[in-house]
Amino acid sequence: MIPQYLKIKGLYSYKNQQEIDFNNLTSASLFGIFGSVGSGKSSVLEAIMFALYGDTERLNKSGDERYYNMTNLSSDELLIDFTCLAGKEDNKYRFVVHGKRNSKNFKDVKVERKAYQWMTDNWSPITTDAVAEKVIGLSYENFRRTVIIPQGNFQEFIELKGKERSEMMKVLFGLEKFDLFEKNKRLIERNNAELNIVNGQLLSLGDETPEAIEQKEHDLRLKKELNKSIEIELSQQRNEEKQQDELFKLLANLNNTSNKFEKLKEQENWFKLREEKLKLYEKCVINFKSLFEQKTAKEIDYRRDKVETDKNQTALAQSQLRLQTLLNELSTVKTEYDKREEYIAKAKELGVLKSLKSLEEERTNIQNRIANGKLKLEEKEQFIKSLIADKSTLEQNLEKRKEELRVQKTEQKLDEELLHLKVQKSLQQFADALKDSEPCPLCGSVHHPEVLSSAEDFDTKIKNLTITKANLKSEIETAEAKIKKLSVDIDHHNADKAYRYEKTLSLLTEQFAGFEGQKKTLSSQLNLFKWADFESKNLEEIETQRQQTESSIRKIIDTFNRLDAEHRAIDGNIKSIEGSQKTLLLNLENHSSALALIQKNILTQLKTDGFESEDEVIAILKQNLLIERERTEILAFQTDLQATQQALAQLTKDAEGKQYEPEKHQLTKDAIKANEARFNEIKKEEGSLEKEIQSGRETLKNKQRLLAEKKRLEIRKDNLDTLQKLFKANGFVDFVSSIYLKNLSHAANERFHRMTRHQLHLEVNADNDFEVRDLLNGGKTRLLKTLSGGQKFQAALSLALALADNIHNRVQSKHNFFFLDEGFGSLDRESLQIVFETLKSLRKENRIVGIISHVDELQQEIQTFLKIENTEEGSKVLPSW
Repeated sequence: MIPQYLKIKGLYSYKNQQEIDFNNLTSASLFGIFGSVGSGKSSVLEAIMFALYGDTERLNKSGDERYYNMTNLSSDELLIDFTCLAGKEDNKYRFVVHGKRNSKNFKDVKVERKAYQWMTDNWSPITTDAVAEKVIGLSYENFRRTVIIPQGNFQEFIELKGKERSEMMKVLFGLEKFDLFEKNKRLIERNNAELNIVNGQLLSLGDETPEAIEQKEHDLRLKKELNKSIEIELSQQRNEEKQQDELFKLLANLNNTSNKFEKLKEQENWFKLREEKLKLYEKCVINFKSLFEQKTAKEIDYRRDKVETDKNQTALAQSQLRLQTLLNELSTVKTEYDKREEYIAKAKELGVLKSLKSLEEERTNIQNRIANGKLKLEEKEQFIKSLIADKSTLEQNLEKRKEELRVQKTEQKLDEELLHLKVQKSLQQFADALKDSEPCPLCGSVHHPEVLSSAEDFDTKIKNLTITKANLKSEIETAEAKIKKLSVDIDHHNADKAYRYEKTLSLLTEQFAGFEGQKKTLSSQLNLFKWADFESKNLEEIETQRQQTESSIRKIIDTFNRLDAEHRAIDGNIKSIEGSQKTLLLNLENHSSALALIQKNILTQLKTDGFESEDEVIAILKQNLLIERERTEILAFQTDLQATQQALAQLTKDAEGKQYEPEKHQLTKDAIKANEARFNEIKKEEGSLEKEIQSGRETLKNKQRLLAEKKRLEIRKDNLDTLQKLFKANGFVDFVSSIYLKNLSHAANERFHRMTRHQLHLEVNADNDFEVRDLLNGGKTRLLKTLSGGQKFQAALSLALALADNIHNRVQSKHNFFFLDEGFGSLDRESLQIVFETLKSLRKENRIVGIISHVDELQQEIQTFLKIENTEEGSKVLPSW
């Protein structure tokens, strides 16, 4: 956070409005705010912190009547207007506090806080809820420990208890990410749940053992041996059954083959007729089908090409007509198209003419502004002269009046007369108490011939003389105030004249002098036009003519390009059609010749094969016989007839002398069925045993896996329980905090060594408390609180600077700002010089340091500062520049 501007009114001792421009202070890197005790120095810091956080160091929010006590008792209004840069991007923020005293209840002060962000050249309202903490990245408590350290709190960080300091480090450096107690607790719960699941799964697996599986494997081997003997017996029975089946099939086959042969003999004549019909059809297909297909195809080609030729002829005539039209249009447009460069040059020069016209108008405008500025400058100078004359008159009158009063000794006479009247008033009391024959307490006389009259009103006379004296003083002060105000006004108007009028006139005169050169440069670009012809035209007329010229150019070019493109396209299309037509006419001639040759071949073949006409052949071809299928079916019949005849002879031979016994065949089947049932039953038992063995092996495997998983989870449980003890009560956060504190003390020692002349060294003990190692006394450690006031201040300053460095790096601010209130009074001159040299060296670190102090030595060393004075009109801010 970098302060830029602060306005205070009605806050503590700031009765009247005071403004602080921090830009001059922060640009010096090291600056101070100085003043006597009670002048209002610390109120500057309180104003900033209250604007940012709505909190103040001196007063509690409740119980202290904060707003009433913050508001100056002579003021009805409280105002704090603070502007600063903050955040990673150095955004500009404004915080405004406005309070108003209740006219009916003096102690009732209502305060309202508002916040704004500079966006798009304007202040945009934003919410005040924790906005400073979000933007700066620090809470109020940590802001007052690391950025702006209020009076009396400078050594708070080193005096915090270990637990409080750890909590602060946790917030400052985001150490809450190391608070892993709850996360570890969830891991323990998840691990316990997984362990319970594994235990449950182990219970569900039962008491399967390797011995039980071994017994089942023995039983399985016995059953397999039994089944093997049954299988041998079955093989013998099946061979016997097979022989009986083959004999049964042989006799049945003999009967079926005999019946089939008789049926085939009945179909023999019908298949002979199909064979003759097929031969005739094949002859027509071989000799005529191809010729007829060629004739049909050529007729289709001829008709297709004839239609395409007629279509091309029509398209060619239309394209030639359009081509002629385009040539006429192109001839008309080309004349203008050839002049396009001339038109482009005209449009360009019209743009130059437009610039010249704009230049002339701007020149006239500047000339008028110069004339007007000179008039205003003369008016300003006359006004300043009148102010100087008024001031001179007032000064002369004031001197004349002072001289008159001095000569007349008016003030001395009034004082003497006031003294006389006061004496007379005192004597009047004695006169009223005098009695005849009683001695006077002053002179001792018992006779009182001329007693002072008690009727004379001395109080009124004294009051009138006092008013007269006050009026004289007021008259002088009023005249002096008027003269002072006129001096301020003269200075203000002189500065205004120099900045607003003289500087502006100088810039305008320089700008006016450059117009001729620009006009000469632009005029040199004109060849086709003359500026004199356009000097009387306005800017809009020139621009209209330029746009019309450019529009004409674009229209001519677009028209020519469009017509030229269409001309090329149509010309190419005509050539394409002509080429296609030539090919089509040649194709028609070839089609006609081919058709005549095919017809001649058909007639010759008809005569050769003995057919009377094409219709007779066409009728045969219309049968559409499936030659391969017909030939296959006929050949299959002939093969089947021959094979059946041969098979019948062989089966008759094989069955000679053989007899089939059905009862014996049935007994063999029954025996096979019984053995198969027994074999299958034993097979089922084998399968059941194999499944039980496989299941047992899987169970044992799962059991071993689950036992290993259980062991892993139990080890993890022990580890997580150990971590739980470590993370309990922020133990790990405290451990990480101690590392941060050690790093912080290491960084602080770089400055602390220089300040203490390498006599002391900062360290952090096991309780996260700061200790110092005394290098002059054997390197022994002692508590930080044993240091002297000056040494403790040096330690606190070193740690505060190191802490500010860390916070600066953490919030990634572009600037590092540090404000320290008081604390230098405890240092001797030499230590003070070391601290000051340390503070000056911070300039090289891109750091801005502000100091609030009443120490004279610091005021002499720091060149850029604010002087705070407590006057009758409240605290006043006086800058050093």
